[in-house]
Amino acid sequence: MPVQIRTFSRDQIEKYFARIRLPSKYQKFDVSKDSNTDALAFLGVLQKYHLSAVPFENLSVHYSPHRHVSIHADELFNKIVESDGRGGYCMENNRLFGTLLKSLGFKLYSAGARVNEGHGYTGWGHMINIVSVGQDKYMVDVGFGPNGALCPLKLDRSGLEYPHIAPGSIRLSWRNIEDNTDPDQRLWIYEHRINDGVDFGEVYCFTELEFLPCDYAVMNHFTSTSTESMFTHMIICAKHVLGGDDDKEIVGVVILHRDSLKWRMLGKNEREQKFETEADRLKALEDVFRIKLSPAEQNGIRARVTEIRSSMDF
Repeated sequence: MPVQIRTFSRDQIEKYFARIRLPSKYQKFDVSKDSNTDALAFLGVLQKYHLSAVPFENLSVHYSPHRHVSIHADELFNKIVESDGRGGYCMENNRLFGTLLKSLGFKLYSAGARVNEGHGYTGWGHMINIVSVGQDKYMVDVGFGPNGALCPLKLDRSGLEYPHIAPGSIRLSWRNIEDNTDPDQRLWIYEHRINDGVDFGEVYCFTELEFLPCDYAVMNHFTSTSTESMFTHMIICAKHVLGGDDDKEIVGVVILHRDSLKWRMLGKNEREQKFETEADRLKALEDVFRIKLSPAEQNGIRARVTEIRSSMDF
């Protein structure tokens, strides 16, 4: 029996717009009659404001009484939209964002990606959305973190380059990867570079095959529970920063990673804070990201490898 497509109500969409602080001049509730140009522009605005308001984070894997990560649309809405600061990792943010896009009349489906960890690609562990606007398809991702895409990327084999946080840039390439044994295989490869003076680096690769909810159930279980998953042995919380004239572009990112907090603006680290205690990290989550964890959530990290333990704890 086919899975019923979940959509948000008008009231829920309004709450979503309020959560991402979308200016009223951009707000609309149905793109089905929009021109391709207008629909694509609106898609880009939604992506930009989502990235600047909803963090890429894996706190539920560590600060939680149950350490369970749900990717059900209703639970994601409660966790992310009904709160002031929470976000999630790829399957949370992109599932939620994809549900919003469907609710607004966009045509899309989701697909899986393999992440390049520097020494080769992982298995299917990342989720993206592929959105059709007219006859063209675009890769849309709001769940990868600091080096993720900031705008819809057209599935174009010419290798179009797009601006990232200045002076960086990004692109999609259509080719094979070294991990493949079949030389005729081709995938879309998302690439990023920090400035024009360095080569593009492979970030992740994906195909246009539609993934089903059962695929993500397997992926989500591994990502949130396996000791081989990077998400189980490190904490991350990152959110992009809008700036420029009338907040028109993303100019930086704030990154909480393990026991430190960095402000990276226009490709440079402006400042960094080191956490000495768990209390320091919890304060940064509240002050910088507006994430206030409950006592039960705070207690969930006790005795875990990711807990910050001072000399007084031994």
